[in-house]
Amino acid sequence: MAHANLPHLFWNLVFYLAFAPALEILIGNAFRYIRIMLFIAFVVGVCDSISALIGVTEPLPSLGFSGIVMGMIGLSAYLMPKVRIKVFCWYIFAWKVFFVRAWILAVYYIGGEIWFMFTAEDYGNIGVVAHVSGGLAGYFYGFYWLGDRREEIKDELAHEVKAMRIQQQHGKTRLEAFRYQTEMNQIEEKKREAKDRDRFMQQLYRMVSTHQDSKAVNSLLTRYGLDTPTYELEELFERIQEWGPSRTLLCLGRLIIHKLDKEKRDGRAMVYIAKCQNINPRFLLDDISRVFHYAEMALETGRPEIARNLVSDARKRYGDLVNSEQCNHLLAKAVRAQ
Repeated sequence: MAHANLPHLFWNLVFYLAFAPALEILIGNAFRYIRIMLFIAFVVGVCDSISALIGVTEPLPSLGFSGIVMGMIGLSAYLMPKVRIKVFCWYIFAWKVFFVRAWILAVYYIGGEIWFMFTAEDYGNIGVVAHVSGGLAGYFYGFYWLGDRREEIKDELAHEVKAMRIQQQHGKTRLEAFRYQTEMNQIEEKKREAKDRDRFMQQLYRMVSTHQDSKAVNSLLTRYGLDTPTYELEELFERIQEWGPSRTLLCLGRLIIHKLDKEKRDGRAMVYIAKCQNINPRFLLDDISRVFHYAEMALETGRPEIARNLVSDARKRYGDLVNSEQCNHLLAKAVRAQ
């Protein structure tokens, strides 16, 4: 047994079990968790050997699990600093149970060991260097290599901390538990939707960037339609616009203009007509009657080039289906305005 005695082993395991299971869940990967433990053990061993080599400590065998336990405390201060740890404190016959944030416990234990390391004249049989190096190794492993993971679990952990606080202060009722579970489900649903949206945008980008606009348009129309909120389509348009001009963007612009037209938001529709004509001057609406409506509106708002493009392209595409007299009148007005 790699421990000095049974009480040493017992108290090491008590402290280890206070932090380690929660950290393993937060890390979310058993092999990564084992790698962290091995990293802490390696740092502890190296620091302990160096301290003995330079004469800071006696060259004694390094027994016990204390360095890794302190590493778990240090890692908890980085990954879950606001989580409240249940603490049992007693003095002779008096005792009290209370909750302390993980970062405060880390400062207390690791900071206390650092103070002892620099002020004590004799460490005795205590592996102070192992404690300090283990605690710092755990914290800085998280700082350098688990930053992304901390961002991923931030929201869930915040809700967990909130639920713990309710339970500790008031006791969690069935209603509170239901509300908490509902919030957690909503968070998970939002995360799934975000991941699905990211995958879709990556696929769409590959199609647009390789000029597979027919496939891209089919994907868009499968996922989005007339029931999609207009603001969501506008956000999508701005995102795709960053990839450069494409037929996919024009198709999406036509859908947005159609929805804005139905919503009687003519001014906003004119904005997207202008954007689409900047991509392709021959951009044209599907509804002939609305072509003349927006051409008139463009003339009234001082944008004759938009009116001229709309009317001239409508005449070329639809021929006899358009009113030639109206076309000529609008074109004449556009030329005079320019």
